[in-house]
Amino acid sequence: MTCCDIWEVFDEPNNLIKEYKYWKLLVRKNNTKLGSCVAVTKRHLEALSEITPEEMQEFAQVVKEVEKSAKTAFNYDKINYLMLMMKDKHTHFHIFPRYNTERNFAGIKWLDEGGNDPLIQKRDELSQEVLNQIKEELKKNL
Repeated sequence: MTCCDIWEVFDEPNNLIKEYKYWKLLVRKNNTKLGSCVAVTKRHLEALSEITPEEMQEFAQVVKEVEKSAKTAFNYDKINYLMLMMKDKHTHFHIFPRYNTERNFAGIKWLDEGGNDPLIQKRDELSQEVLNQIKEELKKNL
């Protein structure tokens, strides 16, 4: 098994929402879209083609749960999933709830900038306190 720093990159000790048998769901440190998460395989895989049918089946459960939770918590309008792996060579999906109108949460005004591109957003780094509030809101709605 190849070692990587994926758990440090996403700060798993502070940002874990839920651990599954094959996946971990974490709040994204760079939470540019309210409720952004990342789903990471627990096994180190460098290609999606290495995933087992059991891992893929469980990913379907992760998707259902995160969509339900984010919809209840933040009432997103649509949701985007991206698997880019440009820097982190460990299979993971970025999950971006998207909004047509402004949201207010944790004393912050959230605007979904960037049109169709979920990666475009100008936002200062959020404190761990705000990330914890997002994480707890998602956890309570799982």
